[in-house]
Amino acid sequence: MKVSELMTTDPITVSIDDTFSKVMSKMNETGIHQLPVMDGDRYAGMITYSDLLKKRSIQVKSKISNYTISTPTLNADDDVLEAVRLIKDTGLSALPVFQKGKLVGIISRTDIIKNLPQIVDVRDVRIFQIMSSDPIYVYEDDDIEEAFDSMRMLNEVEIPVASRDEKLSGIIRLNSILNILYRQKEKIKYGGYGEKEPVEIKCKSLMDPPVSVDRYAGIDEAVKLMMQYSLHIMPVTDSGKIVGIVDFSDLINMIKTESKEGILIEISGLDVYDEDLYDIAFELSERFLDKFSKMTDVSQGKLLIHVMKYKTQGSTKYSIRTRISAPPLFLVQNGSGWNFAEVLGEIFDRYEERIKKMKEKQ
Repeated sequence: MKVSELMTTDPITVSIDDTFSKVMSKMNETGIHQLPVMDGDRYAGMITYSDLLKKRSIQVKSKISNYTISTPTLNADDDVLEAVRLIKDTGLSALPVFQKGKLVGIISRTDIIKNLPQIVDVRDVRIFQIMSSDPIYVYEDDDIEEAFDSMRMLNEVEIPVASRDEKLSGIIRLNSILNILYRQKEKIKYGGYGEKEPVEIKCKSLMDPPVSVDRYAGIDEAVKLMMQYSLHIMPVTDSGKIVGIVDFSDLINMIKTESKEGILIEISGLDVYDEDLYDIAFELSERFLDKFSKMTDVSQGKLLIHVMKYKTQGSTKYSIRTRISAPPLFLVQNGSGWNFAEVLGEIFDRYEERIKKMKEKQ
């Protein structure tokens, strides 16, 4: 299957001379969170929602060229597995597609996932095999700033909303929150944009109706619902309670590609100034993955590490969620504590114990 068969043609673009204000408005209006930036007819790079949200302060009149990132590109005749490989390797949600030097389309994770059953055999895979079993959500009576913080931390554009008895009651979207914040302020002075200002709006007032699947549902059912409701996440419920979550990355990682040898490490939740934590994470991860490959004979895949930091009385507590997506293995392990290295090390120790037990049963 070629990229041209799945890509979105006539993609929406922005100019290097467009302002932050104009680009944010276009993203919010279209619901598209990654746009090609053009310098006339020349491709200048991409602008992404998540990168903008991480900035400390942005003036609404700033030119978007200051925040453009370089990306790989694809040819319309490339195999779709090459697009999947690049999206998995770079962590980007979309890539530009060219033909004879001209931008002719864009292929996104959405384009790939809505065609997932045609790319990979998902008939025998159940939701519980790939879901995160430690889902993060907000409560109906939480302020929307709580949902905003959580989405920024998770690098997601939606998050489930639950009642106080942990039952799914809705899904809140980043666009809905930013539309309110953006209208209220000439400069967004929240989260990634300057100083916090209180926003006394509850999640319940902005959430969409609940959408979910059972843990034993098939992948095709989840994909169908995600496309129908334009969702990037799918809550997993049992008797109405949230027991897991599946996102686009989980689905993309089901597709085996001829990636470079080795298991990729993807770390999220840390800030640019957490260099020491990045160093620790990569060192421990590489050491563990060397053992993992020898124990399982699996040499390709991805290790996802998501870090959440909580400030308490001058100290930082770390909650770390991890997942190994290395077909045919899909493993999840979480941990928390005050020492980052100890928490991550204990997570990897538990993975090794689980793998040893799996091998003993074979």
